[in-house]
Amino acid sequence: MAKFSIDRFPAGFFDVTQDIARELPLDVIEQWTHGDRSREAALRLLTAHEVSGAVVSTDAAGLTSLSRARTVIEILALLDQPKEIVHGCGTAIGGEAIGVWAADNTQMLYRGVEPRRLLSMLLETRDRIHRACEVQIGICVHSGSFFRLGGGLYGIDADRVERLAEESTHGGEVMVTDEFLRSLGEPHPFEVMARADLRRAEGHAWTVTGGPRTPELEPGDVHYPFPFSREFFDELRRLATPVDIEQVRRLHDKFAELRTVVLVEREREEPDVPEIAVLNDLALSAAMTRVAAGLLRETAGTEIKTVGNLGIYTFDDPTAALDFARRFRALFQAQNISVRIGIDRGEVLVFTLDDGRVDIAGMPVNLASKIGQDHGHFGRIHLTEAAAPAGVSGLHRLTFRIAGIDVAVLAD
Repeated sequence: MAKFSIDRFPAGFFDVTQDIARELPLDVIEQWTHGDRSREAALRLLTAHEVSGAVVSTDAAGLTSLSRARTVIEILALLDQPKEIVHGCGTAIGGEAIGVWAADNTQMLYRGVEPRRLLSMLLETRDRIHRACEVQIGICVHSGSFFRLGGGLYGIDADRVERLAEESTHGGEVMVTDEFLRSLGEPHPFEVMARADLRRAEGHAWTVTGGPRTPELEPGDVHYPFPFSREFFDELRRLATPVDIEQVRRLHDKFAELRTVVLVEREREEPDVPEIAVLNDLALSAAMTRVAAGLLRETAGTEIKTVGNLGIYTFDDPTAALDFARRFRALFQAQNISVRIGIDRGEVLVFTLDDGRVDIAGMPVNLASKIGQDHGHFGRIHLTEAAAPAGVSGLHRLTFRIAGIDVAVLAD
């Protein structure tokens, strides 16, 4: 992984304007990149943004398999149901939603909420989703300190709970970290089972197998921070259950577009000094936005968003998409920063949100992530056959096994 040094980057490499980097705390990034960049300076910058409490992250299970039988609109409708329950139960006890709940993930921050009440609520949430929803979720809760910047949570503790939820939970599981388990005190009324498979990589974590619920809990606000236009969200919530195919077809005809999706993952800064790593990663996110803006003007593409070390971009022309990916990779490699990139082409839904930001949904985003992040290697670009430009040469054929299916991929 890269050892980040601002001094080796060209002047202005991290300078972006707020209109093209809405989600980044540009004032903090500017102070960091133009200051002495010591640990003391990092602590001074981050202290004002530090929050303590418990963070709950969730991830849906089985979407790759489900997507073979359902349209993207049906899947979004199915995901809406558990998200409403998570948000409604969470806000009822004082939880705060973090960021826009894109894809199949959610995150909430709980400050000053009694840990036993929080865990009982999570078990109740899991039970309600089990009874009412086709899509099940994995839940992880962790106690720690977090840096709240630009609408998101950063730092080692934030990365850990998100990673555990996405990579290590299964549908219907409520997982707690050792830090959260200790916050319950002894004796506590919950039954837990150690996740021995995680000790070496993630520290101690536990699956909650029993304990009190909160059946009397009245949901609070069920309107989670949705990643859609308000028009689409209102129509999505009006879909009948079971989903009516004619309603789905109408929404598809109204909102679907054929696009080539490019998903870029940048390697992360090594967290030898956590506070410095947070700020360096934010600076590199700004650099991704700046580099992409210049390349997109030349390749007629569109930035969807930069979130953490990920960037998502769309193109009408597959040739332009591959050209963008190659040039993006080369610009970061010149600064000793590696990226890995996945590209797929197909129908997507692109939305302009209430605050002017843009988001996207659809299988091409999911598949670009699978072949770029989950199976790809840093320094490489992987394309599906659907995304390969006509007549392109110099690509190597590979096969990735994704959710039990062999997927043909071209590597550059």
